[in-house]
This record gives sequence, C-alpha cells and structure tokens, in this order.
Amino acid sequence: MRNRFIIRLALLAALAASPAFASVETSYQAAREAFNKGRMDRFHAHAAKVPQDHLLAPYIQYWRLKSNSPTVEDQLAFIERYPDTQLSDRVRADLARLFGQGENWPAFRQQFQALVKPDQELQCFEVRARLSEGRQEAGKDGIALWRTSRDLPSACDPLFAALAERGILTLEERFIRLRLALDTGNLRLARELNARLPEEQGMDADALDRGQKGDEKLLATPMERRGQREAALHALTQIARNDPAQAARLWEQHQAAFPESEQHYGWGQIGLHAARRHDPQALAWFARAGTSRTEPQLLWKTRASLRAGNWLEAYRTILSMPEALQEEPVWRYWKARALKAMNAAFPANVLFARLSREIHYYGLLAEEELPAKLEARPLGYKVTPDDLKAAESLPALQRALLLRKLGDTGNAVAEWNRALGGLEDRLLLAAAELARRESWYDRAIYTAERTRETHDFDLRYLAPYRDLATAYAQDNGLDEAWVYGLMRQESRFVDYARSVAGAQGLMQIMPATAKWIARQMGLKKNAHKEVAKPETNIRFGTYYLKRIFDSLDQSVVLATAGYNAGPGRARGWQAETPLEGAIYVESIPFAETREYVKKVQANAMFYRDRFGGASQSLKDRLGVIPARKIKITADQEETAPLAE
Repeated sequence: MRNRFIIRLALLAALAASPAFASVETSYQAAREAFNKGRMDRFHAHAAKVPQDHLLAPYIQYWRLKSNSPTVEDQLAFIERYPDTQLSDRVRADLARLFGQGENWPAFRQQFQALVKPDQELQCFEVRARLSEGRQEAGKDGIALWRTSRDLPSACDPLFAALAERGILTLEERFIRLRLALDTGNLRLARELNARLPEEQGMDADALDRGQKGDEKLLATPMERRGQREAALHALTQIARNDPAQAARLWEQHQAAFPESEQHYGWGQIGLHAARRHDPQALAWFARAGTSRTEPQLLWKTRASLRAGNWLEAYRTILSMPEALQEEPVWRYWKARALKAMNAAFPANVLFARLSREIHYYGLLAEEELPAKLEARPLGYKVTPDDLKAAESLPALQRALLLRKLGDTGNAVAEWNRALGGLEDRLLLAAAELARRESWYDRAIYTAERTRETHDFDLRYLAPYRDLATAYAQDNGLDEAWVYGLMRQESRFVDYARSVAGAQGLMQIMPATAKWIARQMGLKKNAHKEVAKPETNIRFGTYYLKRIFDSLDQSVVLATAGYNAGPGRARGWQAETPLEGAIYVESIPFAETREYVKKVQANAMFYRDRFGGASQSLKDRLGVIPARKIKITADQEETAPLAE
C-alpha cells in the first residue's frame, strides 16, 4: 500500500512538472494578476487557457462573474456549479446582502441559512427579517447586537430604528452602549451616540474630551443631565486607571450628587482598576459597589478574591455572573476550586470530572484536582492509508494545496478551512496529515484541533525543526517541551510569520530584541538581520528565554509572561507574598499575556507527554510564584527590548 502511495505521489509530481500543467498554472497566475490590475483584455486572454474542469476554474469563473454586472440567476448558477468552494460563500453572502437591502426576506433567509459565518451586516438583516414577522425573540437578539463598543455597519441602522419604534431600544439601552464605548476608549462612537440622545439628556460639547483626560472638575459640577454624569463617571474611571486611591477620595466627596446606581458603578470602576493593579484595597471598594456590577467588574472582583485567598467571595462572585460566563472553562474551574477550599468536595469533584474531559489548560488542572484519576484519554488515532486516500480525493483540499503552491496563501487558507466543514474526525486527521506532509504546519494543527472524539496528539502538537530546537534548548539548559509550547503559540511553526508590530519567525522576535541578543552573544555586526531564518530564530529565541528565566527566579510562569509582555511587567505582577502559580496567571492584567501563558504551559504539558519527559503535574509546573523582591513602578524600563 505504501509503495502504491509513493508511486502515486511521484506521478502527481511528474504531472505538476510537465509543461502542459505548468502552462495552465502560468495562465492562471497571469489571469489573476491581470484581474487585480483591472487589465480585463489580458485577463480574458489568459483565462481562456484554463480548462473548465481545472481545480482553479472556479476562480476564473468568479473573476468573470465579478467583471460584469451579474444577475441573480448568474450568481445562483455559480453557487450551484461550485458548491464546495469558499467562493460560493462569497457569492451567497453578496446575494443575501442584495435581498436584505431589498427586504426580500424569504429569498434572504434561503441564502442566509446556508452561510457558515455571516457578518454583522447580515446578522442585522436576519434579525430585521424575524422582527418583520413579529417573532418575539428578535427584539432580544437585536439588543444583543446593539450592546457593543464597536462600530456597526450602517445596514444595522434600520434594525435599531425599528427596535426604537417598538420601545425595545430604550433610552437606557442607549446609555448602556455609550458606557461600553467610553470604557473601551471608542470616543468616535461615544460622540455619535451622544449626538443621538435627547438634548435634555446629552453631554456638553467638551465633556467627552475632559472625561478622557480625567478632569476631576467634572465630578464637582452640578449635573441633572444623564449624559453629563456619564462624562463625569468616565473621568472618574480614567483617574482610577492611574491612581485608584485618588479616585476613591474624589468619589467620597462627590458621589452624593449622583443616583445610587451610578454611585455603585463608580465604586465598581475603582475596584476594577484597583484589581487590575493588584491593589489590596480592591475588594473593599468592590464591596461598596452593591450587587449590580458589569461583567468586567465581576471578572476582576473574582480575580482579586483569588489573589487575596478569599474563596467564599470568589464563589459568590462567580455565582453572580451571567450563566454563559459561568459556563466558560475558567470559571467552572475556579468555582470548583472555591467549593473544594470550602470543604464541599462532592460538588467540586462533579465539576472537576466534567472539565477534566476537555483538552485545554483547565482540563489538565481539573484532572489533577480529582481524588482518583478517571479513565485515561484514548490513545491517539493514527491515520490509515484509506483515510489518507479519502482526504486526497477531496477537490477542495486539492484546490487549497494548489493555491498555496502558487503563493496565494489567503485563498488557500480560506479554501482549506471551508473544506473542513462537516468532515468526521478520521477525515479531519487525514487532512491534517496531508497538511503536515506539505509542511503546512499551522493548517495541520488547526485541522487536528477540530476533532471531537478521535484525536491524534502528535498532529495537534507537531514538532518540526526538532534537531534545532533540541540542540538550542539543551545548550541553554531549557526544557524542550517548554520551548516547543512557546514556539507553537508564537507562530504555529510558520517560519515566515511576521506580526503587525514586526516580530519575526518561529519564536516571533522583534528586530530590536534580535539586535540586542546578537550583541550579547558577541556575534558579527549584521547577525541580527538573519533572525527570520529558523536556525537563527530558534538560537536567538532560546538564548533570550534563558536570560529571562534566570532573571525571574527560574520560574517558567514568570519567564513565559516576561517573554510576551516584558520581564519588568512580569516582576511587577508578583505579590508581596508567595502566590500560587495558577492564581498569578489568572490575575495577569493583560488579557493577551494571560491567555498566552495558559496556552504555552498547556502546550508544554502535551509536548512533555509526547517527548516522554519526566512526569510532572501542571500545578507543579506552575509552582509557587515567589514574593516580589523590589518595588516596580509603572514606567520602569525593561532590561532588554521586548519579544512580542
């Protein structure tokens, strides 16, 4: 069987190398370039050379479709002819948009229901469709779309107008969204929302700018208008970001001029930002906020309770979260931990048992809390030749691989992801193996992670560049599993990965960091310019990680946080007394760094299992974070440039 597969691959390679095949690819690429430049005469000339049964013919037909003014019939015909391509989803979304704009709700719904991931504009049309039919749940869903700090498409405006006419989008809802916009710094949206408030409820023209600057005089100004009070609360929030104690003193002086609900919100905001700064007074300020708190306030009150060792308060706060929030793995785990700490072992173990079946950071931690280990996870499934043959036969996967070969990575990824929809576990693993064989590591991992019951952890936790990573990990005295856990999280082993900020390569090293590392290692002047190369990147990344590790008490948690956010910040988040590693991680103020540390450490555990290293629990790996030795100021400079 293996010999036949090798022969088949050789035949495919020979075909790909043949002049005729290469000519079709050349014609396709020339057609694509001509279309992108608007050179339609050249496009049609090259497009005519691509056979209609070619894997990439759907793209030629799509560009032909877009170059004209297609009728509804033309677009429906395209969808019917190429149902397995991501292009059909694009055309379907365009059709749904057209029908929505014309309020042709039956035709809209027919296209909308077939979409895998409709955008916000189409979601607004869909709620309008249900609202027009008098469906009661539509109003609730419309308000869920409204409650965002982000800008929404103009196509959503008619929906919100209809909700306002029905009395569903109330004045209070407008203020809820205004507050969301202010909390996230979306001043453009805040101004737009303020402009739409009744004149007797809005804020002064300069109030937003004064609030953003934390002008405490806003708090002392008598105010009957709700909008003006929101500007003052925003000023209070801005003050609390930098100095919660000052904000508390000011609020003591001025809160009486505000309604009770706004007084509570003010204390909640002070508690929130105190908790983010790990201020021990955070819980006292939260206590003055009453029971009506925003989701961010609830999350940070829980984190502050964990950091203070107040398990009862943590448990109560989790119970007051919205149900959907309570069901997230993080809060199921800490709810169980709180129950266990309060000697409620049975309900705690019920939660731990359920969570332990899930493949992530909290699943690992939950499994370790159980008094007896449950049945082990099933051994990894290995793809069979028949599985592989079935995956190879799928035109959508073939198309994705060919697009990648031609350098069209964006469409290749879109086609690949579209092809995975509806595949059962064994076929998903076969597709992951195909991607692995093509060194398309990020798609291999992405695909292997989508399985529900049957898993292959060798595919989920690929280990390319093993010779380099092993050598440099050993040279620096680092745990190889940790290096791989970090590298997987940084780049998914895409060696050409480059972030928006400029971080490069497998371990995502910033140019300034690379220059600093090269200088510390005594390398030649321009050595840092080769940082994108896998060997240099892993060499530099492991060297930098070792320096951080040694400077941060040889704690893998602190060093991982330091690699992402900077060593100075990692030190600043330490407590005055020793702190459980999992609680330190949970209370990291930066969401990106918090999730990064969790994923890197969970990755390292799975790599440890794969590599056959010494057994260690995740809880032991996280360890106890030692007390902070020095006081860190907010503006303290880092000892070296940051890795991203």
